[in-house]
Amino acid sequence: MIEFHSVSKRYGALQVIHDVSATVEKGTTIVLCGPSGSGKSTLVRTVNRLEPIQSGRITVAGRDIHEKSVDVNTLRSGIGFVFQQFNLFPHLTVVDNVMLPLRRLRGQSRRQALPTAMLMLERVGLADRAQSLPADISGGQAQRVAIARSLILKPEILILDEPTSALDPEMVGEVLKLLRELSAGGITLMCVTHEMGFAREVADRIWFLKSGRLTFDASPDLFFSQEAHPDVRGFLSSIHRNH
Repeated sequence: MIEFHSVSKRYGALQVIHDVSATVEKGTTIVLCGPSGSGKSTLVRTVNRLEPIQSGRITVAGRDIHEKSVDVNTLRSGIGFVFQQFNLFPHLTVVDNVMLPLRRLRGQSRRQALPTAMLMLERVGLADRAQSLPADISGGQAQRVAIARSLILKPEILILDEPTSALDPEMVGEVLKLLRELSAGGITLMCVTHEMGFAREVADRIWFLKSGRLTFDASPDLFFSQEAHPDVRGFLSSIHRNH
C-alpha cells in the first residue's frame, strides 16, 4: 500500500530523515516509535505531502505521489490524518466538524451529509454529543471526533500522529480501544505512539527510528525480545523506568 524508497528530508542544513526504505502492506498496522526528535512525525507527514522530501520516492498503491499528474487534494482524500491536537474547528458543532469533508470535498449539502456524519459518530460512540461544541467535550472525546472526521471519506489509509499524547491518562484508553477496533477492521494504519502496550497488542510491524534513521523494523514478538536492536532495548528500558 505504501512504499518508501530511500527517502530523505531536510530543514535547511538539518537532515531529519536519512535514506529510509520500508514497506507498509495493505490492511496492516504499523506503529512508529523512538526517542523524541527521531523523525517519526515527519516521516508519516510525507505520505500525504504535508512535508516535502528532498530525495527518494514514496508510492501509495503503486503510484509515485510526487508525479505531476497527482492532485494533492485527491491524494489526501484517500488518506485520513489525525493530529496530536485534534484540530477541530471550535465554532462548529461536533457533527458539523465530522461532516465538513463531505461538504467541502464532495460538495454535499448539510442535509445530504448529516446521516453519514451521524453514522460515523455512532461508530465512535459519540452520537449523543453531536450538537456539542469542541470546548464542551473531553480530550478523549475530541480525539474520537477527529478520528470520525478522518474516516468519513472512507480512506484506505489512516495515519495518526501521537493521537494520545495530548490526553490525560484516563482518556487514553478510550482512544486506544477505538484504534484496536479500526486495526481489526482491515484499514491500513500507521500510528506514531509511545503506547507500547498498544504496539505489542495491535501492530503487525513496529518501526524504530533514531536520529532520522529506520534502525529496526520487526514483528512485535521480535521487537519486545532480547534479540531486538540494542537501541530498542535501551528505549524500552527508559520507558519502563519512567513509568
